[in-house]
Amino acid sequence: MVAHSEILLSKCAQFRDDGQFIDVRLKVREDIFPAHRIVLAANSDYFYAMFTDGMKESSQEVIELKDESISPDAFKIVMDSIYAGDICVNEENVFEVLAAADHLQVTTVVQQCCDFLKREFIQLRLDLHNYCLLSTVADRHSLRDLQEAAENKMASMYVDVCESEEFLSNVSGDQLFSLLSRDDLSAPSETFVFKSVMQWIKHKKEERMAVAGKVIGAVRLGLVDIRVVIEELDTEEMKRVPEIYTLMCETLIYNFMPSRNLKFAAEKTKTRSTSPVVIAVLPGAQMQYFGIEGKTWKPLASTIPAIEATECYCAASAGNNLYVAGYEWSVGYYIYRYNTEGNVWEKMPHSCGGIKNLCIVDDYMYAIRSNCSQVPQRYSFAKCQWQTFAKVNIMSNHPSYHFYNSGVTILHSKVYVLYGSAKLDSVSWRMQSAGLHCFDPVKNEWEEKAKTRKPHYGSSLFVVNNRIYVAGGYDCINISNGSPLGNPALVEAYYEDNTWSVVEQKHIPPGNPNAVEIEGKVFFIVKHFPVDSGIRIPPGELYPVHLGEYENLAKIDKTAVLCYLPVKRESLKSE
Repeated sequence: MVAHSEILLSKCAQFRDDGQFIDVRLKVREDIFPAHRIVLAANSDYFYAMFTDGMKESSQEVIELKDESISPDAFKIVMDSIYAGDICVNEENVFEVLAAADHLQVTTVVQQCCDFLKREFIQLRLDLHNYCLLSTVADRHSLRDLQEAAENKMASMYVDVCESEEFLSNVSGDQLFSLLSRDDLSAPSETFVFKSVMQWIKHKKEERMAVAGKVIGAVRLGLVDIRVVIEELDTEEMKRVPEIYTLMCETLIYNFMPSRNLKFAAEKTKTRSTSPVVIAVLPGAQMQYFGIEGKTWKPLASTIPAIEATECYCAASAGNNLYVAGYEWSVGYYIYRYNTEGNVWEKMPHSCGGIKNLCIVDDYMYAIRSNCSQVPQRYSFAKCQWQTFAKVNIMSNHPSYHFYNSGVTILHSKVYVLYGSAKLDSVSWRMQSAGLHCFDPVKNEWEEKAKTRKPHYGSSLFVVNNRIYVAGGYDCINISNGSPLGNPALVEAYYEDNTWSVVEQKHIPPGNPNAVEIEGKVFFIVKHFPVDSGIRIPPGELYPVHLGEYENLAKIDKTAVLCYLPVKRESLKSE
């Protein structure tokens, strides 16, 4: 049944289109917009005040809106939304419409613009450029909800963004201070945060020394390696800033006499709420995490209960929950859910096996099987039930072809799956290039993309700076038992023009099957899972690059599955 208010609004829109009962016309530059005062006043505090506070416009038939920031096109969208309830904005006009709606105090349109920005800019493709833009807009129009959404997302991406040129050049002191003040800032350690701040200051030292004390003060200095603090702050230039000198002295005192300054201890040693760590889920055992400082695997202190699965296939995390696809002998297949707050495992029955990848997209968890001929399923978090979705169009049952899942990743809320293939040639199987397939949840359909330049088996598909890469694995398999053969597969990148390109490995020692170089970053592919080591290769670095002790990542039980999981820092044992 249509609501009475909707019928009334629809009638008013019809009256406006037919020119009936028009009692005011609004002029924006050269364009005239007929309207009804009561409709404008009901939707805008700006027009309500204009029509009721004895202003001259309250009796004028034609009112000219002289604000230069309001264009006829933007005003038309605002007016249409007032009368229709819906809004028609896109990437090109949303900021202009938002500015017009904010000036005219049309809160419904402001909210609709914010919802669009959250969906299209924050959820799908937030980068530093968009963050700086959104932060400026949110601050200008006092849109705290939009500011919080952008900051929350950027805080979770801090490790990736703080090393970019745009971070060093374009992030303002206020924006950086706001990020550093958040408990949910995601970073491997507070020493990492401190080093990123010092790098930001030094990039434009002359202009940023004025705010250096403020941003350094937002770092939890009591958690930073004291040797790094001294190295960076015990200089003549830094000590000339009274605020910085005081911070250095207080940090030194705290390290030797922790109880001397209780206020410093409370403010500067407060741990961030969570930190994403690489964890390994082992069947029937306590979870382990890879310690960034010690470069070794250690038990995760907070996860005392062991998973009951006798086999684990893959894992993914969403919020405070970890999901693991596994199997119990004589019991069956399950998705095991672990809640970091409750510290307990739960079983979610799942009838089908062969799940090779779990991935989270918005409100769904997708279970991607190794056999592409099976009907795929996804779990709705909102409805708490499994659902089927479209099946990928591959001739998986053709006797002359063998297909296998060779990697899954998420980009812009779409699922990308790489299917490797082998063709029967006379009496032997010949490996072929892998095919990339994209699933659009909105359309519930798959789209076939370009094939890779080279074969891939047991590889990882992942995203770096909004670009898909395939790395790890081998270029050949034994069809009879699925074991890898041949050489390590080449690293390839997928581009927007639907092409693949081989990524030359300039700094990784030959014969290392785990490490790969992508955009100056070193990743380790361990058990088909990509781990960002944090190693960065400066321009001009000599070959080979030093990999430190990160190769210890591979020293984990062969039955383990890997995943990133946000964990409270106090859950990590001291290293």
